[in-house]
Parts: sequence; C-alpha cells; structure tokens
Amino acid sequence: MGININKVGGVNSVYSNQKVEPKKGVQGAANVGKKDEVQISKEAMDFQTVLKAVKAAQGLPDVREEVIAPIKEKLDKDQYEVDSSSIAEKLLSRKLNIRL
Repeated sequence: MGININKVGGVNSVYSNQKVEPKKGVQGAANVGKKDEVQISKEAMDFQTVLKAVKAAQGLPDVREEVIAPIKEKLDKDQYEVDSSSIAEKLLSRKLNIRL
C-alpha cells in the first residue's frame, strides 16, 4: 500500500482557494513603539556563572609543577620530612573550625 503523491496537488488547490481576511476590531498599530524585553532568572544567571567557572577551571593544569618540583627533589634526595604533629593540628583545626 503506497501513497499517491499526485493527490497532494488536489489538497493544495483546496487551501489555495481560501481567503484570509483580517479580524475585525484588531488594531495593527497598537504595538508600535513597544520594545521586546527579556528577563533572565536568578537560577539562569547562577548557572551561567558556574558554567564560566567550569570553563576557566578546564584551562588550568591538573598539577602545579612549581609546588610539586621542590617536594619531588627532596623526596629523591631522601630529605623530605613530614611533621606529623603539624598535620594533626591542621586536621583537628579544620574539623573543629578552630585555630590551635
């Protein structure tokens, strides 16, 4: 069962005979001088800010070589020392939101 494309012309001729008349009581000049306005929600603006931050972060390197290089050098020379009490103080101060 196929569609007969030749019948499309008959349908078009029905619509081409129809006349469109303007609706009575409608004034076309009522919108003259009005400007279009766009309102952007706070959520959309927040999303745009986050999107910009993500794009900026994607341009940053994963590793900051200027910080890692001195540590690697000390590790290679067995000179890197970890101050466990300093680490413990920092962990506790962050957890308790206090300064020791």
